[in-house]
Amino acid sequence: MAPDQLERTAYTVECFLNALRIPDSRLRAGIEEWIVKWFASHGGRDTFAVHHQAAIYCHEQGRVVRSFSLPAESQKRSVWCDGKTISVIEGNAYGSGGKLVMLGTAGLILTMPGPAQGGASAAQKKRENSNNNNNNNNNNNNNNG
Repeated sequence: MAPDQLERTAYTVECFLNALRIPDSRLRAGIEEWIVKWFASHGGRDTFAVHHQAAIYCHEQGRVVRSFSLPAESQKRSVWCDGKTISVIEGNAYGSGGKLVMLGTAGLILTMPGPAQGGASAAQKKRENSNNNNNNNNNNNNNNG
């Protein structure tokens, strides 16, 4: 796996664990490291991880190859990750038959670390500065014309 792909995979796994509201700890670091290495070793083929009812289940070619128990206070929703994307899934469908019913990424953007969190406010500031410049230009044109 190329370094940039590994970096994206690590970032995606970090977002996945953030979505579960797992605090930084040795437990989290160990889980995160294992999942990143696992995704990297398979190149994303037929592998995905699912959080469901306070556990993470790592699936490979249709079967669970490893699971991690989490503190009961971890996020209650079921979340899926394949190392590239994250999605909320229908927990009842997964729990009753292992079916993956994707519900989308609504609310997961808030789980992104780093610049993604400040992105909206930075974009807002840029728009405000742009609007101020346009207003100043309009005022200057009106005064000169």
